[in-house]
Amino acid sequence: MFLARRIGGALNKRRFRFDRALFITLVSGVGLLLLIGLVFSIAIGSRQITTNATGLHHADETLRAATVTRAQVGLAVHLATVDQTFGTYSGEAIELSVSEADIALVDMMTGLVELEAAGLLGEDGLGLMVETFEETARDIIDLLLISDIGAARSLAPTLNTEFLTLVSQLEGVRDQLAGSVAVSDAFLGRIGDVARFLVAFLVPAAVIFIYRELLIRQQRQRELEGRLDSERHLSRAREEFIANASHELRTPLTGITGLAMLLAEDPVLSESEPASELLDLIISESGDLARMIEDLLTTARLDAGALHYNFEDVEVCEEVSEVVEPMTRSGAEISIQCDPGLVRADQLRLRQVLRNLLSNALKYGGSGIEVRGLVEGRTYVCSVSDDGPGMPSEVADRLFQRFVHQGSATSLTGSVGLGLSIVQALLRGMGGSIAHARTEGKTIFTVRLPLALDLKTHHPFERPSLTHPSEEQSAAMASLSSNEELPTESPAQKRG
Repeated sequence: MFLARRIGGALNKRRFRFDRALFITLVSGVGLLLLIGLVFSIAIGSRQITTNATGLHHADETLRAATVTRAQVGLAVHLATVDQTFGTYSGEAIELSVSEADIALVDMMTGLVELEAAGLLGEDGLGLMVETFEETARDIIDLLLISDIGAARSLAPTLNTEFLTLVSQLEGVRDQLAGSVAVSDAFLGRIGDVARFLVAFLVPAAVIFIYRELLIRQQRQRELEGRLDSERHLSRAREEFIANASHELRTPLTGITGLAMLLAEDPVLSESEPASELLDLIISESGDLARMIEDLLTTARLDAGALHYNFEDVEVCEEVSEVVEPMTRSGAEISIQCDPGLVRADQLRLRQVLRNLLSNALKYGGSGIEVRGLVEGRTYVCSVSDDGPGMPSEVADRLFQRFVHQGSATSLTGSVGLGLSIVQALLRGMGGSIAHARTEGKTIFTVRLPLALDLKTHHPFERPSLTHPSEEQSAAMASLSSNEELPTESPAQKRG
């Protein structure tokens, strides 16, 4: 029930966080869309104002040019009539009026072209009215130039009528454009008011929101720091507890193992078969218990990141023999076929790796246990195999994980389920690897470690023979040993 409540609370927290994030996203999206809409509205309104203002200017210019044309043509006709009636001479004034009328006509037609290009002429026939007005004005000017005063005077009323009609149409266009400019200006004014309101509202709201988010983030950071401190204290306490417990367990365990070995060497007890079997059982179980304690301590150090390696050149064959010898004294049959080779590794950790693999093979494998070692390129390959039944496929896929279980029970009975995971971690820490395979009825664990490098040639240093080395090999080994710093701690001190 308590677990269900905790799971429900966690789901509610996740849902709350998700809704909060969704709300922030929606608000940000709406604000962005609103900002984009305001920008586009201002741009469209400004463009409309510019277009209408330009059209209004052209309409005013066309109207002004038409007014000047009508005035100058009428003045020229009046001066010509006065000269004809009273015999005066106003030729220069008439020419000046005609010239001004020509210029005004050109300006009027230019304004008409601009209005037409802007699409502001509409369907009221304004363009045709302007062209008709221009044609009549040109006819009057031509009649004045040939001194046909009577015909010019007869066309003057027509020009006046066309002018009034044209002015009426142009004023309608101008008023329409002026109204459009006023509407666009009012629209931009409202948008400006909205923008100012949003700026006045959103800026403080954004500041408050950001400040609140910063406070929440700082609070979460403080909570995380508190949790990290708690985890550090817990990890330190756990490491101290495991270290103290391991030390307290090792002290009596060492005494038990030593006393059992002394008793096993007693000739009186060795003659008794039941006593020998019991002593062998005590020694074997003590070794298993020592290995479990070492695994627990190694796991704690790995979790705390406090596991250190003392790298040195290690002969694999010698380490295999050191690990196998006490096991064979207990009655185990292990076949060894190892080629000589130096690897760069931690001697104690390498022994722990070999001890865990061989212990697993003795407990859970068959009777045919073999250890093989050979050099492949710059890597030393060591394999531990047995002819046991092997592991189920669903467990084999998780073999190097901690506390591997098969169903509801531990897959490795009599073990804490840490041996193979520790083997993998130690090998990775020493630059190596491990692989598991089931081939021809045998379970094989293959360990790979980098070979040691000769300091002079920077190539893997290999020794073809350890039992009968040549003079050159003996000199090279003596030189290498004299240049290396000997460890000052005993194996028991290093392991602690």
